[in-house]
Amino acid sequence: MLLVLGLLSWPSVLRGRVAWPREMQAWAVAVVLMGLVWSLHIVVDGKLVTHSLGLDRSIKYLLVFLAVPALLAGRPSDNALNWGCWLGACGAGLTALWQIVVLGWDRAAGYTNAIQFGNLALLLAAWSGVRAIQTPVRWQKAVGALAVLLGVTASITSASRGGWLTLPALILLGFWFSQPAPASRAQTVPRALRATAVTVLACIALLALPSVQQRIHIAIDEWQAHEQRAENTSVGMRRSFWALATEVGQAHPWLGAGQDGYEALQREAVARGQIPEAALEYNHAHNEMLDMFAKRGLLGVAGLALFFVIPGLIFARRLGVFQDASAAAQNTPSARAAALCGLMTVLGFVGFGLSQVMFAHNNGNMMYLLTITVWLSCLIHSLPGRPQP
Repeated sequence: MLLVLGLLSWPSVLRGRVAWPREMQAWAVAVVLMGLVWSLHIVVDGKLVTHSLGLDRSIKYLLVFLAVPALLAGRPSDNALNWGCWLGACGAGLTALWQIVVLGWDRAAGYTNAIQFGNLALLLAAWSGVRAIQTPVRWQKAVGALAVLLGVTASITSASRGGWLTLPALILLGFWFSQPAPASRAQTVPRALRATAVTVLACIALLALPSVQQRIHIAIDEWQAHEQRAENTSVGMRRSFWALATEVGQAHPWLGAGQDGYEALQREAVARGQIPEAALEYNHAHNEMLDMFAKRGLLGVAGLALFFVIPGLIFARRLGVFQDASAAAQNTPSARAAALCGLMTVLGFVGFGLSQVMFAHNNGNMMYLLTITVWLSCLIHSLPGRPQP
């Protein structure tokens, strides 16, 4: 729907009837550059790679770029954004409970894999909390609180530890920026102490859960076991993946080895006994930056860095992170919520990417691309002089 509306809006953009602010211009450049990064190595041995790690990925980025004018012409309503986040988080939590309680699964995985499901559910929970704080309606705040609880439940039952590592930063960020910046230094210290206390208490509550304790103990044991030899465990294989990706990237520093080249080198590493044979079931390095370095070199790493940094700086500036009082003063509660959700999205994907390649999966690409575009459009339409919907 966004694509159709975007295509219909392009004539107005080209005629100058719909403004394209510099923030969205910068984001559009990042999207196009990242689409070009994905297009590296899509021709292998004279054949076009059309599956999800080739041409398919580049086309999706182009389509999102074409959809941008739809959000320049009109701002999504707060009601739609609120209910989208809340229903998404509630749906994730209820799905997780169904799979664990009724179906008897060991880990909730939604209709993807457990790591992607848990991480994206956690992000939905974070957005839901921000949207619940922003809404003035009490019963909607209660719905938002329920959405937070169910989204976190999906994360916990997925047993995805990478998301849990990111959770403290998301809580601290959400608590600090959900309200306007302190007016004086005297108000800053108490607020910082409250934010820290809330974050610590949330982490203690999480660590008190037996399932979380078990997963942490397993991770520590697997890390120590890998010191002796390459182990066929979750942590052990990750350490093997990271070492291999570093070697491949150093051997092909500028453009990387490509997806097919990486998988060929992976098979060679298995034959040498460098990594466990079970590693062949996975086609990425379980670290966003290292995977990019191995497959698309430093050029790909630069594109990925811009993909995070450009929207991250825009959102941070609007929240007054760089002491930009004029930008922060323009924020309505709705604009502040959008900026905070956007910054949480960037921070979340960076954190998740330490132990998973979120962009190796379609849902990771689409959730980042489309939600960043939506949050940016909310900021743009809140600027002075912009017509309000």
